[in-house]
Amino acid sequence: MNLPKYFKSILWFADFNNISLEKDKNVILFQTLEKGRMEHLRFLAKMLGAKTIYNFAKKNSKRFSRKSIVPFAKTLFDKPSPVPHPIDK
Repeated sequence: MNLPKYFKSILWFADFNNISLEKDKNVILFQTLEKGRMEHLRFLAKMLGAKTIYNFAKKNSKRFSRKSIVPFAKTLFDKPSPVPHPIDK
């Protein structure tokens, strides 16, 4: 699957024409959590599921440059909410 063009800004080091969500999922998730915007997260949540993003953040917590990434991912993706979720806006 091809990614939207706005992913180029966080995957500057990759050959964007040859990157795919299926084979490069870990790199895409890592870069999105490190450098991405909400539009990146929204897209990945729709394609992979919110739980996948949170589980990836937890599993790779020691690799991130900021300690706040895992709590951020937990807030956005870990628990269902009775009110509209911020990621859905």
